[in-house]
Amino acid sequence: MKAVNFCNALELLRENEAKPKLTTGNVDFDSLLGGGIEQGFFYVFYGDNESDIDYVLYRILCNSLLPHDKFGFNGKAVFINCGNYRQEQMLLDLKLITNLLKANNLDPSKSLDRICTISAFNEEQQQQAAEDACKLLQQDSEIKLVVARNIINFYLPPESRTGDRKEQILKLQRFFSPVWQACQAKEATLIVSCKPRRQGGWRPPPPEGGSFLRHQAHVMIYLKRREDRDKTITAFLLKHPNRQQKTIDFSLYEGDPIMGRLTTPFRSMLQEEMDTLKRSFREALMDPARRDSFDCLTKAWTSEQGAMSYAKVPSTLEAMLLLAVVENRKLIEDLREEVRELRSKLDSVRP
Repeated sequence: MKAVNFCNALELLRENEAKPKLTTGNVDFDSLLGGGIEQGFFYVFYGDNESDIDYVLYRILCNSLLPHDKFGFNGKAVFINCGNYRQEQMLLDLKLITNLLKANNLDPSKSLDRICTISAFNEEQQQQAAEDACKLLQQDSEIKLVVARNIINFYLPPESRTGDRKEQILKLQRFFSPVWQACQAKEATLIVSCKPRRQGGWRPPPPEGGSFLRHQAHVMIYLKRREDRDKTITAFLLKHPNRQQKTIDFSLYEGDPIMGRLTTPFRSMLQEEMDTLKRSFREALMDPARRDSFDCLTKAWTSEQGAMSYAKVPSTLEAMLLLAVVENRKLIEDLREEVRELRSKLDSVRP
């Protein structure tokens, strides 16, 4: 019996080694994880600095689209964003994700079609997001990765009491379990992010979500930014089925090919957005008058680049929509003024 069990374990190990691994984009971080993100595993990334966690998630999300020979999953991905739109003003960080895709030599317009984004801004919507993710996994066999950002956001508010926490953890389980089961059925990787639970002492705090997440996860990584070194991250590998606990320091952005492009000039982003809309939207308009209207907006966008670049809105397209509303209002006011003048002239000639 022992020999049979050993053979089965050896065969399983070989199967796991044969599966493609997904790079995080950092060699040291990949090494900590045993060569990268493994297919069919469940990962928890958490830490105090949300922007660092988001950067890791977005990078993994984009890398998953790469072919196997470039350490990707060569598939599609689902991104579930659980956040407060009023505070974050963001469904998807298009600027960051576009630059990451370009850094991977991927066409953003085509690659974004391979990333399905599901957003939830309250507990009810998060439950619906779980159901939508499960349907996508069942319907599309090309989905190899599901990333859920801030999954505890609506379940454990800071003011919650002990009794409330137990009830909220049960709700979290009802949200999370179907998604993880759907991922397991398709051998898709699940990655979630959350915040750490506060506790005293120097040891890394556990993630929010109680023992449920800690027991379910295959791999848990706590990321903490080093205060004595700029942009240096300490990664604590707290749980892994094949590796011992370990800690490494790595530079999150060191050698990053996109860092010089993270501040892409607004003029370039605007021109790229307009070119895309001309090809994909304008040419599909059936009414010639509407195509003429689009051309008028193009002139307005081109002439007001400065104002749009200063607008505090999430994306280039939303800045364009804002200016389109302003332009339409201007045209309405011009027409109203013309009508007033015409009425005045008519009144002057009436007997």
